[in-house]
Amino acid sequence: MYKLTGKEEKYTMDITPQEESMIKAFRETDLPPLFVLIRVRNDIANDIANINENQRGDIVKALEKYIGSLWEDYHEGKKSQDKEST
Repeated sequence: MYKLTGKEEKYTMDITPQEESMIKAFRETDLPPLFVLIRVRNDIANDIANINENQRGDIVKALEKYIGSLWEDYHEGKKSQDKEST
């Protein structure tokens, strides 16, 4: 849940102990952020028990915006590497 805190115009997020453990596990495995975002997006998209359909769609769309730009950057990096190696 996001909350506006005072006059700071910042958002804070309440994180459950389970979510905190999951974040720590992702960090410890040194997974690339793009992989983590795709994994989280897929988990949310398929979670029909805990997230209602409207929220699920909104969250997935928001994640896809972030994933899309990272995906483009990833492919541009791959193209650059391919050109350098030839």
